[in-house]
Amino acid sequence: MNSSTVLTVWDDQKLVGLTRVLDDTEMLAQIHYVLVDPAYQGKGIAGKMIIEYVKEKYKDFMYIDGMPEDKDNVPFYQKYGFSVMENGAAIQICNYDNAY
Repeated sequence: MNSSTVLTVWDDQKLVGLTRVLDDTEMLAQIHYVLVDPAYQGKGIAGKMIIEYVKEKYKDFMYIDGMPEDKDNVPFYQKYGFSVMENGAAIQICNYDNAY
């Protein structure tokens, strides 16, 4: 899968929000991150715009997955209609030792 959507939100010349979505062109879209400048968080602007855009763009896909790396971010996604996957679990391999 490739980055199918890279979306930015700007306040004049200042970048305040960013997301990256990967999709398989038909069934699954995965939101890999939603980044919002801390000064703009909780105002219902940048993050909301990003999620609403993604939901509209991928409304005909079977799944839109959010991939929050921090469980404290789950309520943000739930606010926009996402639910925690029953019996789901995030998994990863971390290769930091191999990066240098």
